Amino acid sequence: MARMDPKKAATLATTGVTLAVKYGPQLKLAWDKGGKQAAQAAARRAGLVRAKRQAHAHAAGLVDASVLQLAPGGDTVYVVLSGSTPVAAYPPVETPLGELVAHADLTRAVAPEKPRSLRRGGS
Repeated sequence: MARMDPKKAATLATTGVTLAVKYGPQLKLAWDKGGKQAAQAAARRAGLVRAKRQAHAHAAGLVDASVLQLAPGGDTVYVVLSGSTPVAAYPPVETPLGELVAHADLTRAVAPEKPRSLRRGGS
């Protein structure tokens, strides 16, 4: 590993401190305005992706299984079905599963995705 010239390191540090002092308050305001919301949105999206994977993995182990995506109250829920009987919901919800799918169009349910280890090509 090459060592940095001490003069260059000092210049780089001085530039970094100058920029932090000059733009630090604006960056904090920008983070407070939009950064927190963006982080929360990214966390919500990651949670939905995790819930979808869990639902498809659960359905892959059932006979005549499918996964139905619903949005009760605006929150996305993946319901695992065995035939037309609801088995589980990801993420878990307090609403009983029968009530959750009572008025849903069950023809929109999709077959579970194959786990990556079973897909063609091996990865």
